[in-house]
Amino acid sequence: MNDLLKSGHRSNKSLQMHTPYSSTPRTRCFPKTPLSRRLTASARAARHESDGEVHDYEGLVMKTWKVYSLSPLYKFQSTKTSLTKYARSLDFALSQDKLRDMYSENSGHEKSAFSIYEGLNFKDQDAKAIQIQVSVKNESGNGANTVFNALMICVDLDTSPVPEYLAKHFTYYPVILVSGNKSRTDIILTWLEQHFDCRSASVQFSNRDLRWFLATGSSQSVSRKSCPVVLQYSLSDVCDGISTVDCKFDAEFCKELWDRLNGGSSSRQMINESEVTQYVTALEEHLECTMHILFSKLSLSEVGTSMAYVSSQGKLKLFSNLGVFPALHMVCEIVKDGFQDIVYPLS
Repeated sequence: MNDLLKSGHRSNKSLQMHTPYSSTPRTRCFPKTPLSRRLTASARAARHESDGEVHDYEGLVMKTWKVYSLSPLYKFQSTKTSLTKYARSLDFALSQDKLRDMYSENSGHEKSAFSIYEGLNFKDQDAKAIQIQVSVKNESGNGANTVFNALMICVDLDTSPVPEYLAKHFTYYPVILVSGNKSRTDIILTWLEQHFDCRSASVQFSNRDLRWFLATGSSQSVSRKSCPVVLQYSLSDVCDGISTVDCKFDAEFCKELWDRLNGGSSSRQMINESEVTQYVTALEEHLECTMHILFSKLSLSEVGTSMAYVSSQGKLKLFSNLGVFPALHMVCEIVKDGFQDIVYPLS
């Protein structure tokens, strides 16, 4: 299986200008080796906290999201007129799709809305975050309940897979966060693909990705009410009858360990993979001495820090307003790495 995956990664992908991902498979590309990643997001979030400027991310925190990747959207615009037009088009798609038979009691009462979600673009070149909501009239007819929510985001990225000479044609949202049932998710992702010549794919975080989340989340400042640091390892291929094993650490202990190994992160701009490996190895060696299990031979399936919960299946839950910026920055960085080998031909 690994050989097959590696073989698929080596395949060349050529893209046409108006159909940028017409030949891209519906699977997440494997990222190139990241030697280091910026901690600018973490440092900036810490400054917001000290200045009392933490943004209120209403509807984003304490909700479980499914992470999908998006290729650049062709001729997408975030003007009010365009967003209104997109909503009307999506309403029609929702009403016409055959999957509506599964929830026909709501037929004809779904209403979609596109809007700009403030507080998630931190650079001028960051595309404005777009929120997509679908609501259904309640039984009394006096109001509506939101049944689907999605956020297209690009959080503090230095680079884009779109070359400069095509930048005016494409808007890059590496990530779309989705909260809703599979039927509506499929309809809306298909609608995006058809209207903006893009390709969506369900994101799965590798063991390596989860180690990055663990290290960056553990290096953040800890409040008294912080959640414990949770490591869940998969045993599905190792032990019959037991699928996972969970381990918990006090968040303050993890922060102290990180500082002892690598120094404080409040003034740092970069974190490299050797530091991540050193930190996670130290945690696993402690667990091995305590539980007599070779955790270094297992793969992480879930990670939870005071910042966020992340699973290998691409699920994400943000725990605080302060953790939104660094967590989503890391998600966008990881997903973006999968698109770096794409070439845009001139003809």
